[in-house]
Amino acid sequence: FMKEIEDKNSEIIADTSNKISFEIKTFASLVIPIYFSQLAAHATGVISALMTGSYNTLDQAAVATGNMLFWPVFFGLGGSLFIVTAFVAQFYGAKRNTEIGPLLKQAFWLCIPLIILVTIYLSYIGQILDFFGTPKEVQKITKSYLYGLMIGTPALFLFQPLKSFSEGITRPLPVTVINIGMVTLSAILNYGFIFGNFGLPELGGAGCGISFAISSWSALLALVIYIYFSKPYQSANLFTKFEKPNLEKITEIFKLGFPIGACIFVEFGLFSGSGLLLSNLGEQTIAAHSIAMQVTTVTFMLPLSVGLAAAVRTGNLLGAGDFIGARYSSFFAIIVAVSLASFNFLALIFYGDYFASFFNADRSIVALSSSLLFIAAFMQLSDGISFTGQGALRGYKDTLAPMYIMILAFWFFGLPIGYSLGLTDVFLPALGAYGMWIGMCCGVILASILVLFRLDKTTKKAIGDKNFKVF
Repeated sequence: FMKEIEDKNSEIIADTSNKISFEIKTFASLVIPIYFSQLAAHATGVISALMTGSYNTLDQAAVATGNMLFWPVFFGLGGSLFIVTAFVAQFYGAKRNTEIGPLLKQAFWLCIPLIILVTIYLSYIGQILDFFGTPKEVQKITKSYLYGLMIGTPALFLFQPLKSFSEGITRPLPVTVINIGMVTLSAILNYGFIFGNFGLPELGGAGCGISFAISSWSALLALVIYIYFSKPYQSANLFTKFEKPNLEKITEIFKLGFPIGACIFVEFGLFSGSGLLLSNLGEQTIAAHSIAMQVTTVTFMLPLSVGLAAAVRTGNLLGAGDFIGARYSSFFAIIVAVSLASFNFLALIFYGDYFASFFNADRSIVALSSSLLFIAAFMQLSDGISFTGQGALRGYKDTLAPMYIMILAFWFFGLPIGYSLGLTDVFLPALGAYGMWIGMCCGVILASILVLFRLDKTTKKAIGDKNFKVF
């Protein structure tokens, strides 16, 4: 009898070990290429900050201001297309590949009004800069930089459904390779246009916008050509026939996707909005805030990548009808994200000053950036839970609740705390950027707690509710 129990326990341990091993391998195959893809995509901003910092602080502040105005809006609208990954993953898991192509074509139709909205927004950038009291010398460079981003915007939007296609069928590596090529091209062009090398005009920060436009369109062209000629993509019927706009399907994509974009906008908007609120404190504060954002954007790629992988993994499992496996994988992803985020935490605590020194030689700017990165270190574990949990919920197409969570945590909790501590004397003498980042940290922590509760509820509901809809 005792031997039977021991054998049974051994089987359970072996099964658990095999399950964990399989999940680790599966997530590694998704997370590693997605991470380097995201890192490469955001490296364009880091390289721009590094090169403009070497050029002069004014251009660095101008490019940083442009990024704070552009990226929250782009991701707020473009994030609507992120739900395409969940659709593709579920179709792929259910072996319904022929339905992927028609879906992608409707996503392309959705890109058109999104591109128009961003273009209209950028046409009012002068008034927005005036509203935030941005110095005139910064405004001039920022406007020129944003003009280049506006030209590259259509390519960014059209790239996203194809990226979702490749990742949803568990082939993230081609996107990674193309993004690395894009950032390499952007770095070379930045070096030329900022400093006037290779016979190109010396444009300073404005040159970063031109580099961005060229590299974005090049990346889109490369991905289209690769998908067109690559065999694993052929069963999706993407290039077989023209599809007219289907308002019902476009509405479904936008209805599920808009909360995703809103979530990203809320967090990006908090960080960028904080920078804009701090902009009247001078170019040194803008530069320090920008450097801290660039560094934390890199560390943020880890939880974001695990979250994107979680959306694919849970989508595949739900499409295959494995609801218990989807719940297990969702929480396993959070464990992976928190484990990886702990390295970010230690890196920012011990090497924050070292990272900041890469972006600017001014010790006062580096010192302020380093103090902000110390606070950012405490966001790492919470970001791991929050964004991985949101990614898993995206696989379930549960997108509305996370949007409400992010709005509550960041704009009704984190931002008021940050504004009060940073720019008023309500609780303490105004702490400037330092106080603003404390508020942002509070928002991230609250968001992680609420997302964790939501994920537990959604995954249990999917298992217990026989009428739970996947498609």
